[in-house]
Amino acid sequence: MKIYKQVVTPIECEIVIKKSKFITNLIPVCDSLQAEAELSKIRKKYSDATHNCYAYISNIIATEQRFSDDGEPQGTAGIPMLEVLKKREVYLTLAVVTRYFGGVKLGANGLIGAYTESVCHALENADLRKFVYSTVQKAEVSYSIAPKIAQMINDFGGRVISTEYDSNVCIEYSVEEGKSQELSDKMIDFCSGKINIEFIKKDFVDYV
Repeated sequence: MKIYKQVVTPIECEIVIKKSKFITNLIPVCDSLQAEAELSKIRKKYSDATHNCYAYISNIIATEQRFSDDGEPQGTAGIPMLEVLKKREVYLTLAVVTRYFGGVKLGANGLIGAYTESVCHALENADLRKFVYSTVQKAEVSYSIAPKIAQMINDFGGRVISTEYDSNVCIEYSVEEGKSQELSDKMIDFCSGKINIEFIKKDFVDYV
């Protein structure tokens, strides 16, 4: 199943590890240009910090990735942060972890753990939206059958996008790509063929 998640609204979280303060900002972005612009804002806001490390994935197929240790030992900040985003399939999202050094050195393993924990903690508190590659279709049925058809869509894990009422009821809906044919067959059987199903497109659709 093709799926990704994205942070819906910016969030800032803070944790303290051995006297060092780690402030994580998660920001939704649409491309690398926006990611870099948002990163500049964070760097300006926390210009007095010891480090402003970051990672982001700026497209939905996870091929556009950037990260930086920003002065931390190589491989102890940016890559661990990026790995969290990749493993949790969080794309089109910028993660910036700002560190204020507290006087206690963490060592390489400690830094990897701290930056990983910072991003994980922020994601656990973030509002995430799930996007699934889906088939979008429209079903035209009679008024008496429409409620059952809507229920069948929901039972398949699909989403009713819109409903229009005219001489019949037109339900625009999405369902995971691999389930679309099975759902269509069941709806046709239930309606004894008295249903018109129109293909609209295939695309990523958000399932909150």
